[in-house]
Amino acid sequence: MVDGYHGFMATPTDLSAVADKIFYLAGGYKYAMAGEGACFLHAPPGFGPRPVVTGWFAEFGHLEGPPGGVQYRTDGGRFWGATFDASALYRFNAVRRMLEQHGLTTAMIADHARGLQARFQTAIQSNEAGALAGAQILNPVEGTAPRARFLALRHADAPRWKAALQEMNVIADVRDDVIRFGFSLYQSEDDVEKLIHACARLS
Repeated sequence: MVDGYHGFMATPTDLSAVADKIFYLAGGYKYAMAGEGACFLHAPPGFGPRPVVTGWFAEFGHLEGPPGGVQYRTDGGRFWGATFDASALYRFNAVRRMLEQHGLTTAMIADHARGLQARFQTAIQSNEAGALAGAQILNPVEGTAPRARFLALRHADAPRWKAALQEMNVIADVRDDVIRFGFSLYQSEDDVEKLIHACARLS
């Protein structure tokens, strides 16, 4: 099982060489920008022709078959559950169309985010970002290896920094003593400079 949560549409992913051996699970949340409710599963060809846990949608493609027994679909639809809210699929398709119209690929967006992360990391390490210089960078930008689109910093003051930044209209998230800053398509180099300036005011 490959968990694509932090990888799908965050970094170019080609699993074709092992597609006949693995399961891949991801969805529209986070980097796909489609919100919750649009999860998908890739299963090796031929796996689970009659899934144990499923719903009535799993036989929706074979309603015209003879009565009696459950006639599972032969495509991926055999893993469907029951009636669901399809709005997430419309959101996902809208995002994909928007990116295509603007000529934006996952690789291009990943490179843009990496550049923003690298600039912020440099600011932290060169004392441009105030008290953040005393934090431990848990996932530093190094080389060109695929990475998630956030920088995570460990420091005892992380919760206080988050609250102070929120007062300055800067959104970060905190988990215990780790504060995370996310970078993506909708941020610019100027936004990062504003972030650095805000962080410089932290004590």
